[in-house]
Amino acid sequence: MKQMIATRLMRWKKQWVSLLFWLLFPLIATICVTMAAGTLQDDAKVPVGVVLEEQTEATEELVQEIKSAPFIRMTLLSEDEALYDLEKHELDSVFVIHEGFAQNVQQDNRNRLITSYRSDLSFAYSPVKEMIISYVQQETGRSKTAFIVQELDQRYNGQENWAFEEIVTKSKAIQQNENLLETDLSFHDTSATTTDNPRLFPVWGLWGVFSLLATLLLFDWVVKEKRSKALLRLAFSRWSKTSYLLYNFVLYTVVLFLADLITVSIVYVMFEEWVSLVHLVIYRLFISAAAFLFAHLFRSTFIYYTVSFALVLIVTIVSGAALPTEASSRLAWFDSVNPLAPLLSGDYINLWSIAVVLAAVLWLIRKEHYHA
Repeated sequence: MKQMIATRLMRWKKQWVSLLFWLLFPLIATICVTMAAGTLQDDAKVPVGVVLEEQTEATEELVQEIKSAPFIRMTLLSEDEALYDLEKHELDSVFVIHEGFAQNVQQDNRNRLITSYRSDLSFAYSPVKEMIISYVQQETGRSKTAFIVQELDQRYNGQENWAFEEIVTKSKAIQQNENLLETDLSFHDTSATTTDNPRLFPVWGLWGVFSLLATLLLFDWVVKEKRSKALLRLAFSRWSKTSYLLYNFVLYTVVLFLADLITVSIVYVMFEEWVSLVHLVIYRLFISAAAFLFAHLFRSTFIYYTVSFALVLIVTIVSGAALPTEASSRLAWFDSVNPLAPLLSGDYINLWSIAVVLAAVLWLIRKEHYHA
């Protein structure tokens, strides 16, 4: 085994640039695509300007509610700046929160609390306006409830003597703890999932696709060495062709798995996304074995590269791992042969895994019989 490792290291010494590139390609590509998608998501948000004429707790809470909307990019400006940007169409709409907002809300006075401006190109004015109106109505309703509670306490000689701020704070705590309304949107025959910060592309789905491509292209050594005259020398050594290929397969798989462990650590630190190490090990074994066996079907590296790229493209589109599309729901049968299933869902007992295992057994039997 030491001689085999030494021989492979001599080859890698001449090819270290390409080897290092394909080892790091899945990680680098995943980080670049994820960060670029995050930037696009931020740029796609609706720009809204907010003008504050007073700084109170109520206005700060309203600002935070607007900021928390996933489709809004809010900017605090002066009224002149906001209207100027609206005129240049740099803002979709402008909302001016007038002085006395907190006092009017407490007194259930809903007239002229906020002034809104829009242009002829404003396309998201209505949903933003309705969101702000709903929040103001929620606050005025909470204040009205507090006054009713105080009135009832006085009428029936209650002993609690609740203060206005205590009632409002208690109602907010109840609303947060009870989670009065939560809605999940899902399509027919699909499960609903809810995430706090949904990403445009799933991190591990992207990495799985890029890792599959890198593994296929790294295993071009099988195609190259099948044509190499160096294999003829194995007849004069204690190594058979089968054992030589298997030892190199193990060596490549170990190196790839070490790169996978580095990837898991970096992805968790950068994006706080985790994947089961058991799923990772199984996924690595299956795609490495599949790439090893798949490469034996080719004599030309060009054809091997072409088919590999086409295969990865089909998996990317149809599996829905990196590009969720309607096609993934129409081709539900693909889940049974999806090579990304062990990584994403932990489903490693399917037609894909069975086919890989059977192909490996047949390859071993054929090769052993050949050398017998």
